[in-house]
Amino acid sequence: MGKRQLTGAALTAKVIKQRLKKLYPLVKFSVTSDTFSMGDSVDIRWTDGPLQDAVNAITKQYQHGNFNSMEDMYEYENIDESLGCDGAKYVFCHRSISDERRTALIAKANEYFGQLDPSDHHTYQRRLAKTEEMFFDYPETEANPSAISIQGNRVMEGLEYEVNADVDTRDNSEIFVVKVKTRVDDFASLRQIMDSLGGYYSRFKRGFIFKEDPTASLNGVLSDSDNPNAIIPKGTCA
Repeated sequence: MGKRQLTGAALTAKVIKQRLKKLYPLVKFSVTSDTFSMGDSVDIRWTDGPLQDAVNAITKQYQHGNFNSMEDMYEYENIDESLGCDGAKYVFCHRSISDERRTALIAKANEYFGQLDPSDHHTYQRRLAKTEEMFFDYPETEANPSAISIQGNRVMEGLEYEVNADVDTRDNSEIFVVKVKTRVDDFASLRQIMDSLGGYYSRFKRGFIFKEDPTASLNGVLSDSDNPNAIIPKGTCA
């Protein structure tokens, strides 16, 4: 018996998952489909990673149309044939935030906006969302055949960065900001390496924030002499 051919929402779910994996290779997406009497649907779930609006902008292309509540009817639109699937009547996105991310968000929001009041639910949630958008963005990372993905100790060719001492405005303690000076095609992989070393990306600082000078750690990880694929980065410590 031949392999069952996927159609409808099931094929759409597969196509969407493949596209999201290409855009965000380090984020685990759960993409499922369902069929019911009046149509079908695709549900997409993930934790942290890209903001929901970013994923919605991609996945809404796979939805047949929208429900018009004023007319009490569903209005259909044509799906672009180049998407490679039939689409689904409804495509839903569900993003959750890890406890670790939420803790970091609250700390950064309190630093930026002043101490937040959780009892003012609307303002509290709005400012957390704004903080995430400003400081914890997760850029798309289209696969680039010429880029060298970071797998363990592998790095992008010709990576240049600088490490600058700075001050944490919350308590005036010393921090270090790593700024990448060259174009990085596989930013998601670079971000994973920085995260593993204890850093995090700050859109406000336009670099990776560390509590301790990461120069030695960066040199150790990014230029592992035992890995023939590793390339020694041209880093400088200002």
